[in-house]
Amino acid sequence: MRRHVMLAALGIALIGAEVVAQETAPTRRKAPSAPSAGTPGANTQAKPPATAKPATTGQTPPDPNAPRPKPLHETLRGYLRQIKGVRLERADKDPNTIVSRYRMTTGEEVDIVVIHSPRKKMVGLYSYAFGNLADASDADDLRTLLLNANEALAFGSFFVDKEQDIGLKWSLRTEMAITFEAFQTVYLGLAAAAKEYAPQIARRMKNKNNGDDAKPATAAPRDQEERDASDAARSTPPNVTRARRASNPQ
Repeated sequence: MRRHVMLAALGIALIGAEVVAQETAPTRRKAPSAPSAGTPGANTQAKPPATAKPATTGQTPPDPNAPRPKPLHETLRGYLRQIKGVRLERADKDPNTIVSRYRMTTGEEVDIVVIHSPRKKMVGLYSYAFGNLADASDADDLRTLLLNANEALAFGSFFVDKEQDIGLKWSLRTEMAITFEAFQTVYLGLAAAAKEYAPQIARRMKNKNNGDDAKPATAAPRDQEERDASDAARSTPPNVTRARRASNPQ
């Protein structure tokens, strides 16, 4: 009887020790299982980003066989040929210098030089048919006439160059296209100004002679463009001895 009691007590003690051991033993973490195929994260290799397609602008690429635009000096020559009464002198060695003579309906003639300066982005129209300030009977009176004329003129501006030659000029910028209508308006306006003031200037000269027998003077050139233009004008026929590049003192 006592033996059975002792065995029962031993069994209870063993059971209690096992429970305590289970409570104090560290908990093992379960290893994560590998994701199966078809589940998110199954493919660990990142895909390359998609390449963006270039956007189309709808513009047609330039045609390499398309004709190139004409040089401006050729366009200006074409304009001059369209103006009634204009005669072009022989071609100058510089294609940007165009010497022309305009015959008005009343019979008067005026020489106008058209010069395209690509460097200055300008087209200048010049006329030298007015003589030299040194030949004036009263230089101050002549200067006053020129100043008053500049205030009254719609097209053209009188000036006196370094050699005291009197000239008339007008300039057009080339940033915008020069139309035939705009060019013709300036050309005829310059010719009208020359017709109006040439007699008044001539009356203030000592010899009262401003014709072709007057001594031709050449403006002092300031750069290579003006030297080339002056040389070309000096080599023109005698009836256009005053058609040359202006040296603008302003």
